[in-house]
Amino acid sequence: MEFIRWHALSSFVRWFELLEQMGFATCVFNHNLPEVALAWARENKFKPKSCDSIIEIGLEKIKRFKPDVIFAFAPLTYLKNNFLDELISSLSKRPKVIAWYGANCGDEEIFRYFDLTLSNSKHLVNSLKEKGIKADFLQHAFDPIILEKIKIPKNRLNRVAFFGNLDVSTIDFRERTKLLEEVSEKTNLLDIYGAHNTPSLKETAKHSLLITRQKISHTLNKFAPNQKFDYWSNKQNMPPSPWELSKNFCKKIKSPLYGQEMLQKLSSYQIALNYHNRHTGDFACNMRLFEATGLGCALITDHKSDLHEYFDLEREVLTYKTPEELCSKIKFLINNTEVADEMGLEAQAKCLSNYNIFNLSDIFCDYIQKL
Repeated sequence: MEFIRWHALSSFVRWFELLEQMGFATCVFNHNLPEVALAWARENKFKPKSCDSIIEIGLEKIKRFKPDVIFAFAPLTYLKNNFLDELISSLSKRPKVIAWYGANCGDEEIFRYFDLTLSNSKHLVNSLKEKGIKADFLQHAFDPIILEKIKIPKNRLNRVAFFGNLDVSTIDFRERTKLLEEVSEKTNLLDIYGAHNTPSLKETAKHSLLITRQKISHTLNKFAPNQKFDYWSNKQNMPPSPWELSKNFCKKIKSPLYGQEMLQKLSSYQIALNYHNRHTGDFACNMRLFEATGLGCALITDHKSDLHEYFDLEREVLTYKTPEELCSKIKFLINNTEVADEMGLEAQAKCLSNYNIFNLSDIFCDYIQKL
């Protein structure tokens, strides 16, 4: 667990450690770390009997701990599988239950289940409050220990880096992916690291054959009109391309990186590009804001209504509203490395002072104590 914790390096890496320093006892269960759950079961002489052994182990682990507060990072997951209902019904005293809301969970009515929902997005907090659901704001932060765990090079790459999923299947990320594709066509100064769907060889071969058939049928139908030729030659009857993104764009995309590897690679760039999830509204809130500035990168981020409350615009970070404006500001920073250096240092000082993990854990502690 310690190995995973430090290699999945993030602002959350010491959250529970800091809570323990404040006098809280903590117990962590991750449903998506089966090896850790099974190791706990062996070490604690617990033999699961159900077909879903990992969930059963998690229930047992938390039952033995007897929590006063349960904090669910993935509330939808633990509600869908009845984990929370089963856990709470097995405890002699009902604990307070807190949810984290940072991404699209579907119907927000699920948060009525919780005594408190915390979110990094003011938009989502306001949305819940309008429904009469108890919610409060808890912004992301940067842990200064990250600077001790990675090696920032003396000379950074005079290029722009973007890290994130490239998805066109959901509205939350579709616009971001299209913007990245458009910008990558206009400049070769952008390096994109992200997960994306690539069709199999069988899928691409089948689609290529159908295109060939369509073209041949179009020609043949002119000389020997035929019902089949007429159908095959019509482009509207073609199945959609298996390529969600263009082939040229896919060739430019680098393999995704996560945790410590991602932060190490990000720190090697002079400039970082950020784009928020559409679901969180017109408010600056995502983790990359604080990761990029905490590492001392010059940050270019999409314009948000309250960003000026976090950073001095133009002096500490640059913003954009259109692909053209983004390209212009990329070229400006690339051609003015002294400005990029100064921006990075100014934003880093602000981040380390105002948006560090210690401030966040103090606020979180206050929320717990109020419950």
